[in-house]
Amino acid sequence: MKVTERKARNEVVRFAKMEFRQKKPLNVKVLRVKDVKKVSIGDALPQRGVKESHDQCYVVLLDYGENYRMYTFTKLGTLINGKTIEKTSDEIHLLERTTKLVYKFKRR
Repeated sequence: MKVTERKARNEVVRFAKMEFRQKKPLNVKVLRVKDVKKVSIGDALPQRGVKESHDQCYVVLLDYGENYRMYTFTKLGTLINGKTIEKTSDEIHLLERTTKLVYKFKRR
């Protein structure tokens, strides 16, 4: 069965919902990693750019108050790893700049 981007995204969101129900964090965010622009050619209007895609494609952040639990996924929706990071770390600031919010679950 061929895995499309939509199916992969749905699998990651399904994983995030399961984690939200089972582990009861304050909130859960599903983020998609943006492509990074490496080279830009051209002066004014006809600009052409070369973009580089990351190995990981999705990030799931579980907020536990003072720290986050971060899971990274490939473009096919396969889990790469999970780790705990502090809210004040440089990784969080980097994620804010290089990702786009796909889905968010929040406790009431």
